[in-house]
Amino acid sequence: MPVTKEQKATALEEVSKLFAASKIVVLSDYRGVKVENITQLRRNVRQAKGLFKVVKNTLSRRVFSDPKYQGLRDQLKGPIGLTFGAEEPVELLKKLTEFAKTNDKFQLRAGLFEGQLFDKQALTALAGLPPKPVLMAQILGLFNSPLQSLMGVMDGNIRNFLYLLKGMEEKAQTASGPAETPAS
Repeated sequence: MPVTKEQKATALEEVSKLFAASKIVVLSDYRGVKVENITQLRRNVRQAKGLFKVVKNTLSRRVFSDPKYQGLRDQLKGPIGLTFGAEEPVELLKKLTEFAKTNDKFQLRAGLFEGQLFDKQALTALAGLPPKPVLMAQILGLFNSPLQSLMGVMDGNIRNFLYLLKGMEEKAQTASGPAETPAS
């Protein structure tokens, strides 16, 4: 049964909304991947709060009609799956790269992350980043490190001063020493 113009318009509107609401959009080639594996991919992507959708290239070309998306339009050859992610892009990319490692026929092609075009190598590099909470903890650790060093130095000076006073006290006690009584 042929697709009507209304259905095409509805699909175009849906994909356009997904595209506008996403922080990251990843194009992938799923040619030759079994249906049950694609189903597993969709589950994995859903766990990362994303959506994997197969969209016709003619429809995708309309969504990527802006000249700044020319790099994505060039990748629209053969069957393409679009993965949309609105929340945690690194987690989504990890799910996609893990799936690509276990399924040789699935390949990442390109992606658009917050308006910037990424190729396959850049997407793989982004997937290697630690999660956002870990990165934030590392940055806070970097900010905290100089303060800890300063406190360590100041604490060391106070400690050395206390050791000096303790040593002077012990020296004064040994110098005055306990009075010896003559043995009778």
